[in-house]
Amino acid sequence: MNTHAVFTQRNLFMRSLVAVLACVSISACDQSGPSQKAEVVEIKAKLNGESLLSAANLYAYTQLSETLNKAQALDSLITAFLHHPNPGSLEAAQNAWINTYQSYLTVDFFHAIPRFEKPIYHENGDTYQILHEQLDSWPIEAGYIDYLPEYPLSGIINDMTLKISSEDIVGQHGFSDQRFASIGFHPLEFLLFGQNGQRSAKDFVPQENSIEIIDIDNKAHPENVLDLDAPNTERENISEAENSATEVPHVHDDNPNLGPQNHNRRRDFLRMLSALLVTDLRKLVDRWEPAQGYYAKQWRQPQHTQNVQRIYQVSMDTLQQELLNRHLFPLLNLDELEDLRSPFSNKDSANMLAILQGINDLFHVENGFIWELATREPSAAKNISQQFEKIIIETKKFPHDLTSKTLISRKKIIAPVQQSLLKLLETLYAGAEVLDLPLTELPVSTH
Repeated sequence: MNTHAVFTQRNLFMRSLVAVLACVSISACDQSGPSQKAEVVEIKAKLNGESLLSAANLYAYTQLSETLNKAQALDSLITAFLHHPNPGSLEAAQNAWINTYQSYLTVDFFHAIPRFEKPIYHENGDTYQILHEQLDSWPIEAGYIDYLPEYPLSGIINDMTLKISSEDIVGQHGFSDQRFASIGFHPLEFLLFGQNGQRSAKDFVPQENSIEIIDIDNKAHPENVLDLDAPNTERENISEAENSATEVPHVHDDNPNLGPQNHNRRRDFLRMLSALLVTDLRKLVDRWEPAQGYYAKQWRQPQHTQNVQRIYQVSMDTLQQELLNRHLFPLLNLDELEDLRSPFSNKDSANMLAILQGINDLFHVENGFIWELATREPSAAKNISQQFEKIIIETKKFPHDLTSKTLISRKKIIAPVQQSLLKLLETLYAGAEVLDLPLTELPVSTH
């Protein structure tokens, strides 16, 4: 055989063999590629549920602990105010109430996260939902608590058939209507600020009634209080307070003697509301304590992803239901604002900011949702952070007297914030898709 022909045939064979091996190699790569790719996707999609829940738990515990500390400071200032009722001590208690409530609002939405309650909580009537209703039930009927300018003897304080005891006062909470709140932040707000923010320190100076009051046995008598003529230290302190309380006292037009009555019942009621507030907050702090708290332990159960989804969902629900529906909608649509959250302290603008800030802080805690998003799709994390920052800046610009402005003026101020909030909801929904968290569809249009 021709040597050249043999070499040529061998060459062709080797080339064919190389080609076949190359095809086999490519085929093998094609077979292993999707499997490896799928494995990478699976690892990427797996949430660090334990880390996320631990971060959220620590946030709730830290914020509630801070709120409890502020509530205890408020309680001390109320004690000081009742010892020396004067405009300065009243203002100090009012400011402490504002600080405490703003702190609570940053973590208030945690009550809506579904959880299993210990049976004894149901028996004692202090599940998370019940504690929330006791702490932050709103709007409220001010006349259910104390006098109004037109009704000088209205409310629990002036109802001599009711004892000022914790059992009786708690029993009156939401007795026949949700607006009939007797305990919590907002009855306390009304006692400290009064109608239209016009509370007088003199309302808390111990003194006898200027009219006869009918008690349970229908016997007319003056309120059983400290004898104003008794020469003791407490009376000297009250005299000093009376001299420094320079506001014009409230009187009834038809009867100049019919000013605020039952001062001592009002004092006792204020003490009791403050004490109950501290008690309820302490229960929540104990249950969120990371090591031994019952709610904290619940989050260490196997359903990590489900609990993570619940936190994310409730955060979005709070923005939609609390801010859009309960706060912004009335401001954008109603001429007369009757169902505000904090009408007595005039802090509804600050309330909205506190809610926004709380959810923003939760998402941005170490090992929280933003951190988790940044490891998967940095642009999604950036979009959410920027949108939070934008709406917080806009809300901070709300005027203090926003609720007293005309509807037309309110619309000009609030409409851009409403659009920013809708955009925030849209970016949060996109972030949930990146994290593969199933959420309910947005109940509002973001376009």
